[in-house]
Amino acid sequence: MSKHDDDFEFETLISINAEESEAGQVEAPVTPEEGDSVKKIEALGFALSSVERDYFRFEDIKKPRSFAQRRRHPVIRENLQEVADALPDYQDLEAYKGISKSDGSYVEYMLHSPLTILPAGRFVERIQWDYQRVECGHEFHPWVVRAGGREYSPGFHLTGPAGDVCIELSEISPVAAFKVSNGRFMRSDLIDYTLKVMVSSPKDIESRLSVAQRVADSLLFEFDAKYDLALNLLPWDKARVSGKRARIRKPRVSFPSTSVPREVAALFAFAAEAKENPPFAFLSYYQVLEYYVPLTSRRDALKRIRREIRDFSFDIANDSSVLKVLNSVERTKGLSEEEALKILVRDCVREDKLKQFFESDAFGEHFSKKGPISGVPAVNLKATNESIPVQTAKRVYALRNRIVHAKDDPKYAETPQLLPRSAEANALEPDISLVRFLALETVADTQD
Repeated sequence: MSKHDDDFEFETLISINAEESEAGQVEAPVTPEEGDSVKKIEALGFALSSVERDYFRFEDIKKPRSFAQRRRHPVIRENLQEVADALPDYQDLEAYKGISKSDGSYVEYMLHSPLTILPAGRFVERIQWDYQRVECGHEFHPWVVRAGGREYSPGFHLTGPAGDVCIELSEISPVAAFKVSNGRFMRSDLIDYTLKVMVSSPKDIESRLSVAQRVADSLLFEFDAKYDLALNLLPWDKARVSGKRARIRKPRVSFPSTSVPREVAALFAFAAEAKENPPFAFLSYYQVLEYYVPLTSRRDALKRIRREIRDFSFDIANDSSVLKVLNSVERTKGLSEEEALKILVRDCVREDKLKQFFESDAFGEHFSKKGPISGVPAVNLKATNESIPVQTAKRVYALRNRIVHAKDDPKYAETPQLLPRSAEANALEPDISLVRFLALETVADTQD
């Protein structure tokens, strides 16, 4: 990015905030028609918070989403009636920021460009999109942009070969601007753009939403693969990793008493850096456990061998006695990764501390069967058939598999891959705290 572009983006962001501040300075009376529209919106669970010259501001009075404050909803005065009339027909998407019609025939996704700090709309408007328009019955009236002595229309409207799916990149709809903007005001000469998918078949809602998601994912993948053009769908909740760590104001520093290999130190450092990528953070801490698995497995094997040799009935001249020692060695060689992890957690992690970890009120029902992560075992402190270390190892290993395995294999059909930026990925923080705790316990236990 050039220096000119940097200055332009910085000044634009300042002007966005300036206009947002100015928007609240002038109040205007509410007309009877606007009052009727306000009542319709309030009946859907929104409270009017302020009336300004160009905007009405509402707040969501329903229970806030996790890691988010109560959402704010601005609407331009001229769009108030349209939003009030259309709002009952739309619902929030589950995983990504966006809305869908109640029958699944229309889905609108918010976009994000990791290549710019500006809203995706500014990025979209810098591109002259080349596409073939097919008559499909949908209205599409893009804005005209004049820049650098040329004139073009940003965005596009495409129709699938079968004619039952259309996809469009265009200005955000008034309903989406109300439901997902979270109070953000744009400068009057800035336009935000969203990705819309219109689906006419199949007829059931879930199938339509699935088709829309697949088409949106495929389009953005091709943008990246073919043109190195990065546009992403936005998750509802911003991922937060290790957000609950206490801030130490006056740490007492001494010469380090813990000796860790370079690999372990690097993995810990990367996990702390991966604040917006929870699966990466989880895997980094898991790799610390993997680093120590051979050591703990070998240590366990030596303990078993010494126990056999110290047995009062052990006889070096007796083949049966020697075979018991050999079996201990062979059993260690044939350990699966999950079994090795169980040994590590059992031998390196203090069970009373592990129990205290799960009893923390901060985690709520996260580790129970009602938790947000599917396809992984729950941890039940009252279970009598399995110890807490075994339950913990099974959960951590299953979660690791959900993150790393993306195979078209029936074996993984019931527990598909845990995708980045998904609702499950954004709910990983307690599991990240768990695997970090296990890693710290393991490092402490393996000190010479």
